[in-house]
Amino acid sequence: MKRILLFAFLLLPFSTGAQRYSVGTNAVDWMTLGTLNAEASVAVARYVSVHAGAELNPWTFHAGDPDRQMQLRQNSYWAGARWWPWHVYSGWWAGADFRYTVYNGGGIRQREAEEGDAFGMGIWGGYAVMLSGRWNLDLGAGFWGGWTRYKTYACPLCGHKVEEGEKPFILPDARIALQLIF
Repeated sequence: MKRILLFAFLLLPFSTGAQRYSVGTNAVDWMTLGTLNAEASVAVARYVSVHAGAELNPWTFHAGDPDRQMQLRQNSYWAGARWWPWHVYSGWWAGADFRYTVYNGGGIRQREAEEGDAFGMGIWGGYAVMLSGRWNLDLGAGFWGGWTRYKTYACPLCGHKVEEGEKPFILPDARIALQLIF
């Protein structure tokens, strides 16, 4: 019996414990003109996880056609934390993050285009649905706002500058993310 207990004690550091890490991608971003995205997180306590992620959209649609060209190009980066009332990666959560993005978008709802860089903070809430022992469907909504330095052009292609300056902003955001938990 003592040998079995000693053997079990020696194997304890190698045994599987609670799932501490996740990687995922947000389907809502993919539906936003094909924005590539990924997020990674680590559980740092029973009720707290830290997250970091990035988005990239390099696409221009109908390039070269001044009447039809549209884009929502961006490079975005964020880091933040989530609080989970029940347990990390399970159930309801609330979170906040800091964000930075470089963007160039236009031609989607109107002919004007805007480019610039923005930085700010986001506040989020959501629910993680456990699909299996390794997969979650993470549903959430929130807002992020801050300050942007921008230039506005008459159209995405023409290069005729209409306005330039700095302004505050606030934007809604949503997530339907598939996550691998390990």
